[in-house]
Amino acid sequence: MKLMERGGIVPLVLWLIIVVHLLKFIYANIEGDALHSLRTNLEDPNKVLQSWDPTLVNPCTWFHVTCNNDNSVIRVDLGNAALSGQLVPQLGQLKNLQYLYVKNFVRKVRRDEGLSNAL
Repeated sequence: MKLMERGGIVPLVLWLIIVVHLLKFIYANIEGDALHSLRTNLEDPNKVLQSWDPTLVNPCTWFHVTCNNDNSVIRVDLGNAALSGQLVPQLGQLKNLQYLYVKNFVRKVRRDEGLSNAL
């Protein structure tokens, strides 16, 4: 009870709010890293993925990427981007991905590559 008497509960609650908020950014960075891995494995002659900057806080501001209210990637639409290359296993880190549209890739994705949620 001494914690509440000294006003210790308010700083504790504020600290917890800050930690939870920061964890959302870390999670978004993991998703950004996964998408950046994809970008580095693709040929992008028209520079459509130019906005995919890994130094940004999260990928939700990138073109062709849609996020939910929690800043988690739910959609990646690369259908008409004239890209070629290979998908990467890091896409399995996009835990909330509901829609992935790609075209002109070198090989098909196997379900055991961690993309079962995306397909």
